[in-house]
Amino acid sequence: MDRRVVSGARWWLCFLLAWCAQGWAGEPLRIGAEDDWAPYSSAADGKPVGFAVDLVRAAWAAAGVPVELVSLPYARCMKQVARGVLAGCFDTLRDVKTEPLYRWHRQPLFKARIGIYGRTSSERGTPPVSFESLRGKRIGTTHGYDYGMAFDADKSMLRDVAPSDLSSLRKLVAGRVDYALVYDRVANQIAKNHTTLGKGFELQGILVEPHIYISFARNYPGIERIVSQFDEGLAIIRRSGEYARIEARWR
Repeated sequence: MDRRVVSGARWWLCFLLAWCAQGWAGEPLRIGAEDDWAPYSSAADGKPVGFAVDLVRAAWAAAGVPVELVSLPYARCMKQVARGVLAGCFDTLRDVKTEPLYRWHRQPLFKARIGIYGRTSSERGTPPVSFESLRGKRIGTTHGYDYGMAFDADKSMLRDVAPSDLSSLRKLVAGRVDYALVYDRVANQIAKNHTTLGKGFELQGILVEPHIYISFARNYPGIERIVSQFDEGLAIIRRSGEYARIEARWR
């Protein structure tokens, strides 16, 4: 074969590889955003909105990384991360159960509280409902969510799994469960949006106060650099005061 033909073919192959690499490099990083967890992360007209959404967008922007946030149900979001379809998903509770499954950034997005909700009572001054008080009771939880290692590993807990926090609270008010585990700011948002329902439940205890993260796919190409970039961006917005400004907007 003519060496000039071989050389030309090699040059064309190198050109194609370089062109493809430039195209891939320009593609935004795809991160899953939970679509039903207001005020942290929810969907409005199919687009992600919320406190966590604003934090994640600001951190990636500070790191100079183009990102596409994809709204979808949390359980499906986590499955796509496990398969490496998405680079990451938020908002994820990090504990010994989830630790080995994903790649994590250093600083959490934020800290939140999982409340123990019961039906509204006329009795005041009763002691808070504790973790131990949940044993033997029907407990409303949400599909795909983690509630801390103590609760998740306790097989004696009688879980009633609902598709959403809203469904879980509806079951609670209807008397189908004794308690519901819901993050307090999420429950407050539900009470605001569903005023009649909101009159029927109240915070009666705190289960745990976990840190919340983006859970990154361990097998995603270039994941170490991706996580490092997010750490850098999150540190930048904390130093600049942008984190505090976003927090104030959603407080």
